[in-house]
Amino acid sequence: MSGMFDKKTDKMVRKQALTQKEEKEKKKRRILAVTICVVFALLLSAALILNSAFIRRTLPAVTIDGVDFTTTKFEYFFNVEYMEYMEFAAQFQGMFPVPEIGRALSTQIQNEETGATWADFITERALQRMAEMVSLYNAAREYGFVLSQESLDMIESEVLMRQFEASMHGWPNLNSYLQRMFGFSINEQIYREILNFILTADAFNLHVRDSFTYTDQQLLAFYAENADSLDVFVYRVLTISPDMPFVDDFDDDAEFEEATEQALADAHELARQIADGITDEESFLVAAAEQDAFLADNPAATLRLQMGEALDMDLHEWLMESVRQSGDVVVVETERGATIAYFISRDNNSYRTVAMNQILISRENIDPMDFELGEEDPAYLEMVEFERQATSERAHNIYNLFTSGDTSSEALIALMDEHSDDTTPEGFYEDIALFSYNGTTFRSMRLVPEIEEWLFDDSRVLGDFELIETAAFGYHLVMFSGRGEYFSKLMAEDRMRVADHTEWHDNLVVGEPQRHRAFILVSM
Repeated sequence: MSGMFDKKTDKMVRKQALTQKEEKEKKKRRILAVTICVVFALLLSAALILNSAFIRRTLPAVTIDGVDFTTTKFEYFFNVEYMEYMEFAAQFQGMFPVPEIGRALSTQIQNEETGATWADFITERALQRMAEMVSLYNAAREYGFVLSQESLDMIESEVLMRQFEASMHGWPNLNSYLQRMFGFSINEQIYREILNFILTADAFNLHVRDSFTYTDQQLLAFYAENADSLDVFVYRVLTISPDMPFVDDFDDDAEFEEATEQALADAHELARQIADGITDEESFLVAAAEQDAFLADNPAATLRLQMGEALDMDLHEWLMESVRQSGDVVVVETERGATIAYFISRDNNSYRTVAMNQILISRENIDPMDFELGEEDPAYLEMVEFERQATSERAHNIYNLFTSGDTSSEALIALMDEHSDDTTPEGFYEDIALFSYNGTTFRSMRLVPEIEEWLFDDSRVLGDFELIETAAFGYHLVMFSGRGEYFSKLMAEDRMRVADHTEWHDNLVVGEPQRHRAFILVSM
């Protein structure tokens, strides 16, 4: 009996020991698993810390219509948007709010009503720009658009420019400079990828814009239909302002209002009297000079050359009337005073544009602020005269060199590499338009009056050349290179192209940005 008990006891002891052993093994395995997890977590944390740049360059932070942007690439657009906004705000000198420099944007409230931070504000602007670029980029890929060699060269030029900037600012290499500008994980390779993306979108956008073509009949019909907007109106304006009373000079508001109304009525009456005495343009200028001494020496200040779409609102209806003739005069009375207008002409832009080649011999501008007495400083005047003579001597030497041999356009172009300060290829300008009246040039986008006057001389023929001195730049060895299209056709083509391109662009599908977990790595 006792033997049986001993055997049962022994069996129970062995079973209990086995159970305890198994429990110890399970505990060891749990400890091992926990240890492995902890070690793995530590290793992963270390990897994230040590290789965060790799993570930022690899994991997608934002996806827009199938195009992934890593944290690094998003931060590029974020920083560019921030810099552009700050530059924009600076131009308006306090009219637009800006974040505090030196503080994280994510800690500064931009919109008190919504609680949005400056980081939120810049992020939304960056994402919107990225989405628009993606719509163009995807359209380019679907079209099969490939960047030209010229565009690829632009990428190389951009990288070289950044390398030069890095060197000029004392940065050890390009990557460190790029990281200072666009985020700490960017490098040259990613910068090139971003430039390729941007340039593909922009180049395809321009390709589509330039692909629209129009017949002469379409252009003529469009201009005729929109002549009121595209024609150039030439007229003179004289403003008569009332001699307004000061509110502090009156104890009674009613008396002040009465005096104000009387001042306005006097201005209106004076304007009508002046207008009654205007019989021609000369009498208008005399009347203007009598009212304002400044206008006596600056008669061009009363002259307006404006397209129909940009006319003064107070005069728009009167100027547009079909019965309008040269010499017509009107007085427009407003709550600000009165405007006297003298109509000269309405121009339908039916003249041919011109083209030219030039060698520019630029004169160094001497800043009078560098001299103690400014423009009256003898040293300044001496320096200006020295520079004028040096530029004149150089210009005439180049002119003599040109005229001593073949005076063809090819010969002129051959001299440019060594002698011209003009960076425009072959110094060539085309589709030059003229807006002038009585020798006064307005709204010239490219040229100065001295050159325009010579180019638009009716006697000008292909191959004519002249050495022309201009007050703005120095000397220009100019060659007349022919006449181009009528300016009215160019205006119509530009407007039609803008309208068609805008319609195409507006019909592009702009995707909604999808943010991923890696977006939390963005530094703001």
